[in-house]
Amino acid sequence: MAVVVGVVFSQGGQVQQFDPDGLVLAWNERVICNTQRGREYGRVVQANHEAPVGAPHGVLKKVLRRASTQDETTRKRQREQAERGMKVFKAAARERELAVKPFSAEMTFDGGRVVVTFGAEERIDLRELAQELSRQAGFRLELRQVGPREGARLVGGGGMCGETLCCTRYPTHESPITLRMAKDQDVPMNPGRITGLCGRLRCCLAFEHPVYRSFRDRAPAVGRTVDTPRGRGVVRSYKVPLDSVVVRLEGEERDDEFVLDEVSETAR
Repeated sequence: MAVVVGVVFSQGGQVQQFDPDGLVLAWNERVICNTQRGREYGRVVQANHEAPVGAPHGVLKKVLRRASTQDETTRKRQREQAERGMKVFKAAARERELAVKPFSAEMTFDGGRVVVTFGAEERIDLRELAQELSRQAGFRLELRQVGPREGARLVGGGGMCGETLCCTRYPTHESPITLRMAKDQDVPMNPGRITGLCGRLRCCLAFEHPVYRSFRDRAPAVGRTVDTPRGRGVVRSYKVPLDSVVVRLEGEERDDEFVLDEVSETAR
């Protein structure tokens, strides 16, 4: 079975699988990988592991090597170039009164171009501006328009939970985010509760959904009769993060909490 590692190339980016090519890599190590866009600098988020059976990964590209001290120096210099590219784009946007929101800028590891990412209410073609700014800056400048969710991931910030935005803190999830996920987690269908700073459904709904789905597959439904270590009762509610259920025991006037493995549904 193939051994793979998971690598991301930007903060909160999508996890991509690579052949470690004999290297034993740990979480958070920096590596240089061969990708479709050439050599790229990435971070390991999944250490060496066996690829799932039947995973549609095709022919994997390889991790070329661990990042060196020289690579770190190169990235620092490239970040400075990217900042210069962002300043050039912002100045041009102000001068032309373009209705755009600059999000981020990054130079590719091979030094071939600086990619400036921006958002706008409507689709806008800035190819001619990119060519003009490339001549002005002295390096190739690529302008890429993205949606609100991608913009929030690139900019970062604090969520309503008080923590760093999930889309920035964790690698991108593979599941599309749906209202069903909110319903399965008993989250009120209030836009203020289910939408993030980007105005889209919150990423944490997708990250936490598997836990809730697994719990509901194992737990007796609310209203069902169950046997507990303290006697028989009726399920009143759930405490999913604690993997427990709240039960009203027969003859009692208050609810008790039991770990899910302690209760079993009974026919009545």
